[in-house]
Amino acid sequence: MDLVLVSFSFLAGLQAFFAPCSIALIPAYVGYYVKQETGDNNKIQQLLFGLKAGSLASLGLISVYIVFGIILALFGRLIAPIFPWIELVTGGLLLFMGSSTLLGYEFAVRPPLVIQTRTNGGRRFYLFGVAYAFGAIGCTLPIFLLVIFQSLAQKGMFGGVINFAVYALAMSSLMILFSLISSLSKSAMHKFLTRYMGTLQKSAGVLIILAGIYLIYLALQVISI
Repeated sequence: MDLVLVSFSFLAGLQAFFAPCSIALIPAYVGYYVKQETGDNNKIQQLLFGLKAGSLASLGLISVYIVFGIILALFGRLIAPIFPWIELVTGGLLLFMGSSTLLGYEFAVRPPLVIQTRTNGGRRFYLFGVAYAFGAIGCTLPIFLLVIFQSLAQKGMFGGVINFAVYALAMSSLMILFSLISSLSKSAMHKFLTRYMGTLQKSAGVLIILAGIYLIYLALQVISI
């Protein structure tokens, strides 16, 4: 197991959760999905509800990435020859998106597109996870590709599975953590998001810029040969 790759995969998963394209959905999740379903329950029931909601949302999130992983496994050989050019172009796009985020422009899936659903019970948490994953992919697909391709190139299929699992674990852990906190105190989560949402988005913008620089660096190493 390559600890450097595993660490990069974990950090990439954390960055994907806070991607500007998806983090704006968290207030909608707290305000609409969690709603008042935990208001009259005791703390244990609230925590169990938060764990259920977070786990289902994580399952929806991971489902999307599994589909993308299967597609990559099927078409990875076709993409591999031109991947350095894909890295170069997407690195430039990430620099643009990260810089725009720092300047206050918001790349995000609009909450109304997600929360206007008639589904009840656990399905809406699963669908939220699906929507969140698509939002995150909108900003971080090149980083996800980098995690998978670097792992496959250096460690084969087993390495790819391990690093994908670590990537998904990082995102899922944060989803469950946010769900648990929201189930206990929706108002506390709202205050946190109101106070720190701008900081979270700008931090994500910095991470996306760094990822863009790294992608361009990797691409130029191969293209210049």
